[in-house]
Parts: sequence; structure tokens; C-alpha cells
Amino acid sequence: AKRGARALGIEYNPDMVELSKRSAAKEGVSGNANFAKADLFESDFSQATVITMFLLPDINLKLRPKILDLRPGTRIVSNTFTMGEWKEDETVTAGDESSSYYRTARLWIVPAKVEGTWQFTQGELSLKQSFQMVTGTLKAGGNTPQTANGLLRGDQLTFSAGGAVYNGRVNGNRIEGSVKTGTTVADWSATLRAGNPVS
Repeated sequence: AKRGARALGIEYNPDMVELSKRSAAKEGVSGNANFAKADLFESDFSQATVITMFLLPDINLKLRPKILDLRPGTRIVSNTFTMGEWKEDETVTAGDESSSYYRTARLWIVPAKVEGTWQFTQGELSLKQSFQMVTGTLKAGGNTPQTANGLLRGDQLTFSAGGAVYNGRVNGNRIEGSVKTGTTVADWSATLRAGNPVS
């Protein structure tokens, strides 16, 4: 809020909500920092671009499906606690080692949904997805190489196949980007096969 961002705090304990409001007023950020007594599982935070959490792992896991439905690129930062098998994109540990508690920040970037079969000029791309990790095959010109190094960072997809490196931006049922083979760079695009919508 001090940097100009609009902030919303969700807290179930009404005493903590009032304490937070008083703290925001003391810091002069009441205009940008609001607090609500609410159940986070019932709250709508679909417009958020960054979500910070200090929740126990079982609550993180219950919240995870809702988080994965957020807009690709939404940043999720958790103090200390993980998201189960959804591995964080980055981890930072702060402070000195004399204090071992609550000094690790974990970052996840909500990935776009790409699992399915995509048609493009040169052939067909079949993708499987596990959070931000992507595997699959690329059928082109009689060859079917496995994809490798498949990764989503928000709506940005990268993978390699058949000696080429593909980069693309996922926009719903379409991917557009560039493919590099050796020193040659060309445009590429793919469209999700009809009847196979990204959920």
C-alpha cells in the first residue's frame, strides 16, 4: 500500500481485522489498504495480481484449486509453507541463520492451462501438464519427438522438440510465439483442437 498498490486483507478473526485497520491508519495507508472479516474459501480474489499467505500446509492445499483457476501470471507468495506437490518457482531465505523460523518466502506463478492437443501448420502438439511442468509429443513431417524442458511461467510456454526450441504466449485456445532451430528463428502458432477445450 505504501508503494501505491491496492491491498485487501482477509481475516476470520474480527479483532485482528480491527487491529489491521488501526495499523493501516497509523501508517497513513487506509486509502489503499482495506481489511475484511471473511472466510478466504468464500472470498473472491480473482482480480488479485499478487496474493501473500501465511497459512498452514493443509489450508494451502485446500485453497490450491481456487488459486490454480486464477489468471495465468498471478503471483502467489507463501511465508514458509508449501503447496504439496506443486513445487515453487522460486524460494528466498532472508535474515541470519540464528533465527530458523518463518524466514523462507516461496513464490508460485499461476500457470496457463495447456493440456490437450494443439494443431499447427507443421503438425500436431500433444501436451500433458503437471502444474508448471509440461511434457508431450510433437508430430511433424513423419517424426514424433518427445518434448523436453517444457515449462510454463504464467502464460509463457517454452519447450524443445526435434532440435528446436519453442517459445510462445498462451492466450486461451491459442499459442503464438517463435521457434529457433540452430540460428534460424521463425514464427509459430497453434490452436487447441476443437472439442478439446482448456479447462
